[in-house]
Amino acid sequence: MAPQRMIVAFTVNLQGSVVENSAGSETEDTLFGKRSYGKYITHPGTDRILAMLDRLGIKATFFVPGREALDDLDLVRRIAAKGHEIAAHGYAHEAYDGRPGELALLRQTHDILRSVTGTAPIGWRAPVGLLAPATLSGLQGLGYLYDSSNQDDDFPYSLAADGAPTMVELPQNEMLIDETHYSRRATHARLLAWWRQEFEAMHAERCFATITVSPRSDYGSGRASRIAALEHFLADVQSRADVMLMTCAEAARLHQTAAL
Repeated sequence: MAPQRMIVAFTVNLQGSVVENSAGSETEDTLFGKRSYGKYITHPGTDRILAMLDRLGIKATFFVPGREALDDLDLVRRIAAKGHEIAAHGYAHEAYDGRPGELALLRQTHDILRSVTGTAPIGWRAPVGLLAPATLSGLQGLGYLYDSSNQDDDFPYSLAADGAPTMVELPQNEMLIDETHYSRRATHARLLAWWRQEFEAMHAERCFATITVSPRSDYGSGRASRIAALEHFLADVQSRADVMLMTCAEAARLHQTAAL
């Protein structure tokens, strides 16, 4: 029998210039033209998302790379000051596949975010969708409550079988990620049609849904017209009486109490 309510988490991948820098040896000051899309997250991309969330009264989870936090301390602090959750998203858009030095990067980002916001992060998302058993073990050792990297279920589940018995997986849904559509140059109308179709099907079964966007100007939702489309969709989601919008941390804690 399907659950009586649907849990939805709205998440933001705060990937800016770390994406461009990870592709080569460019420094921040040399990122111009096509390779400068990531700079859009500082202003106005993230500001538009924050303003939209204020209008709707939604608290979101922002997955932040350690390098981005160091590059713009004020931005991350402003996000946290508005009551949004700050979660970890790697250090500089690297793959987590069990290579040497991985645990040091996990610790480095963990310490950076704790220093910047005053609160240790308890959530993590793999920068490029890759993680190894050692990754989860390292995260659990640092006190993390959940991971949100996989796309292998429609409901949260325990990571005990993956070596992290105290952690919860909050699965993503590729169809509810803006990059999936905007990277293929989909129109706003097309994206809304896909999202509505996917959401309606998930809502019928009261699945757990993670909606993921980026404030970038290329494949993200930071531009004015895209924010308008996103706000229209979220307002519809929010209007459902049996839908609960919450942060990933709240969803993970709810799952652990067997309330989902």
